[in-house]
Amino acid sequence: MIMRFASLSLFHRPVTLVSVALILLLGACTSAPPVSKEAPQRVVVRQPNRFEHPLTLNASGNVEAAETAYLSFQVPGQVRKVFVEEGQAVRAGQVLAELDVRDYESRVSAAASQTGVASASLQKADAGLRKQELAQARIDLDRVEDEYNRLKALHDRGSLAPNDYKKIEAAYLAARERYSMAREGARKEDRIAARSAFQGAEAQETIAKKALADTFLTSPFSGIIAKRDVEKGMLVGSSRPVFVLLSLQPAKIRVGVPEAEIGMVRIGQRAEIQIPSLGSRSFAGRVETIGFAADPAARTFSVKISVPNPQLELRAGMVAESRIETRAKVAAMTVPGQAIVRDAQGATTVFLFYAEKNRVYARRVDLGSVFGREVEIVRGLSGAEQVVIGGQQLIHDGMPATPVQAGVAE
Repeated sequence: MIMRFASLSLFHRPVTLVSVALILLLGACTSAPPVSKEAPQRVVVRQPNRFEHPLTLNASGNVEAAETAYLSFQVPGQVRKVFVEEGQAVRAGQVLAELDVRDYESRVSAAASQTGVASASLQKADAGLRKQELAQARIDLDRVEDEYNRLKALHDRGSLAPNDYKKIEAAYLAARERYSMAREGARKEDRIAARSAFQGAEAQETIAKKALADTFLTSPFSGIIAKRDVEKGMLVGSSRPVFVLLSLQPAKIRVGVPEAEIGMVRIGQRAEIQIPSLGSRSFAGRVETIGFAADPAARTFSVKISVPNPQLELRAGMVAESRIETRAKVAAMTVPGQAIVRDAQGATTVFLFYAEKNRVYARRVDLGSVFGREVEIVRGLSGAEQVVIGGQQLIHDGMPATPVQAGVAE
């Protein structure tokens, strides 16, 4: 029984060995790497560009108006008309709103009348009496003088009572003074008083006219109505702002520069401004003012940058990012912007061509500033690499490639 099983095992052994050999052979054929059949892709390559550029200081801040005015009427009254809306652009001197003018017009008329009366009094004081009045004073003096001479003769002879003589003497002296005053005109102090009264009346008329003019609220400069707080029919006082006016041309960017960097900032230095809410657009400006006192909490100095804003795209309160150019120079390494691609994880990469393998491989890089069409590489390259700057959309990591130097026609 035992011998029988042994012979059976020996009978099947050659078949088993052959099967194992076939399995190993098939397995070896399956695990062998496939031969690549990709055709090399032509790509444009170039070494990174190296140069020096001004050191820039990055600072965050906000957009501010060049001028801000809280406008209110200088006189109280009832609003008759409002001519502008919030967000409307206005020019210097434009009428924004007006009050009911009837009371103020009446005050101007009354003041003008008082000025006329004072003017007539002054002219009378300056001109003196008329010729007819002077002649009448002379006639009165002659008449009283004749009477006085006649009665004086009687008094001298003792024929006239002393009291009657005193009366005629007083009348004569009074007539003589009146004639003398008529010849000399008004007294100096009377003329001064008349002139002062006239000037006071003129001042009151000027005040009344100004109050009438102040019933029209005008724009002190060209700008934008940021807030309107007045309606037709409202009663307004002289201390209540009814409009907020902003001048945003140019706009001002106020940023905070750390204490360690403020020494590198100078008035007139160029600055590049980016507004996150406006996308990737950049605005050019210049440093206008530098603060002399640091913020106690943040330890930063206020720097104001003036930015032309003809289209009024920059609005007060927008968050701004600035890069201020300094006099210091730093080395930079850049590649064209089109050389930057993103991998599956969203990281920024460039493709490099390796001549010894005739293949391209992706490498992650960190980006810095933008210089025209070039992008700064701050980490990831040494500067000796051949960077793919054309055809990178048609390649993948490890693909065969044929290089074409930048500037050589393909």
